[in-house]
Amino acid sequence: MSPESLAALVTVALEPLGLPEAELHRRLSAAGVKDPASVLGGMSRDGLMRVERRQWVLTPAGHQALRDAESALAGAHDPSPTSEGMEECPSVPWLTQVQTHWVEALSINYAVEPERLARLLPAPLEPEVFRGSAWVQVLMSSLRDMRPQGLSPLLGMCFYQVSYRAAVRYRNASGAWRRGGYFVRSETSDPLMRRVGNALKEFKFHEFGEASMVMAREGDLLTAAVDPEPAFPGGKLVGVFDTRPSTRPPAGSVWTGLEDLHEPLVECYDALGVAEGFVYVLTIDREPWNAHFVTPVQLYCEYFDTGPLAPGARLDSVLHLTECAYRWRPLRRERHAQ
Repeated sequence: MSPESLAALVTVALEPLGLPEAELHRRLSAAGVKDPASVLGGMSRDGLMRVERRQWVLTPAGHQALRDAESALAGAHDPSPTSEGMEECPSVPWLTQVQTHWVEALSINYAVEPERLARLLPAPLEPEVFRGSAWVQVLMSSLRDMRPQGLSPLLGMCFYQVSYRAAVRYRNASGAWRRGGYFVRSETSDPLMRRVGNALKEFKFHEFGEASMVMAREGDLLTAAVDPEPAFPGGKLVGVFDTRPSTRPPAGSVWTGLEDLHEPLVECYDALGVAEGFVYVLTIDREPWNAHFVTPVQLYCEYFDTGPLAPGARLDSVLHLTECAYRWRPLRRERHAQ
């Protein structure tokens, strides 16, 4: 459909009772349509518009054409489009479509050796390499009012969560590459959320752990701490961060600014899991991250200092963000290349 035809459909659709021809011509001309009469003649011949009582209105076919155009436009801007052969497979369709709100969060960005990260990934996932390194983000967040979509916030859960998200990619059965995040480790402060997460196939990553956690603020200083249960060793984290915002990365970072790391580390909407010959894709639709570089005053992260990605792990930068709403789409899955 041409831009001029789409402009005509939208213009008429905005007036359910129709538009007189002179006014329609005026609006289309103002929108940049050079020959409104020709465009309207073509729309009439195609059965998308007609004149009723001297008013131009959409036909049922015109309404459908507009819906098709809207769907195509949304698909073109979908950060996680559904590929051929992908199917929905939510555990409980209503229960597992979740919405929540990040009150405050940290993204602690580590550059790691691709070979070491690859050992932690199930096939067919492989590390994405940017600027010569693989990347794992420690995402620690204070979550508010997590609940199935449609429920009142009063029925939601508030808790802390920390996830170690590796930037990965895989090739699906049709040969196309898809990127996303794979959580090599996660803990929550809430025992109920841990049990729910481990019971749902939406979390086909690993076993959720449980930990004592805190995020406490004193002025510009934000303290974050994670002390995991003995059954989940290796995840101690203690950090103090000066959250005065900066648009510039720290000295030694491979990124030149926020825009530079946006696609590799921020524009990641799919959480991936692997089981039974499928890659499971849990997509998060969220508001834009209101992120800024911040300065770590003190930081100890056991997973990178002495854990499976050490030696060779290097702290690159830390992002701080606040007030970000998000929701889950229904879980999907697709076959991967063998």
